[in-house]
Amino acid sequence: MYKRILVQKLTGSEKFKNTSPKEFSVLEFWQYGFSNLNSNVLRGALAEFLVENALRKNSEINVRNPWGDSDVLSPNGKKIEVKCCSYIQDWDQNELSRISWAGLKAKTLYWSSAVSKFPREEANYKSDIYVLALLTHQIPTTLDILDMNQWCFYVLPKQKLIEVSKSGNSLSLRRLEKNGIKPVTFKDLAKELASA
Repeated sequence: MYKRILVQKLTGSEKFKNTSPKEFSVLEFWQYGFSNLNSNVLRGALAEFLVENALRKNSEINVRNPWGDSDVLSPNGKKIEVKCCSYIQDWDQNELSRISWAGLKAKTLYWSSAVSKFPREEANYKSDIYVLALLTHQIPTTLDILDMNQWCFYVLPKQKLIEVSKSGNSLSLRRLEKNGIKPVTFKDLAKELASA
């Protein structure tokens, strides 16, 4: 059996090897592949990073594990799932996107060596707390994904999420508002997570 390799944080200054006479670094790769933070591929990871930063010091944040049963582990051990939406996408649009967070239920992501297959199970709610992040800005020319004033966060304990979503796999902004769920700012996110 091959165990997952533990990942260490990179600094960006690491150089690719055996590239002579050319030299290029991990930072240059990041700039190439990951500068568009509003792409659907990266925006979710960015939202997870924002939640991590709301909860802990930079030096305490580990490398992201995209295969975990939850996205973030709170300081008190609660599993947090982070979902992200935006009105403005990374493609031409005729109208703003309708806001609905999908994929609230999941299956376990591990291989069972005992039976040599993935376990059979229904998709279910895997986390204790759900953070529904929303990039709220609606004007493409002034969108600044790094500006926390252009974000808001809906924090729901699992039971509340089940109730509001009617045990569904997705949840719309309209339904959140209809149920009186209010967003919080980045500044208040840690406090809201602590009380969830």
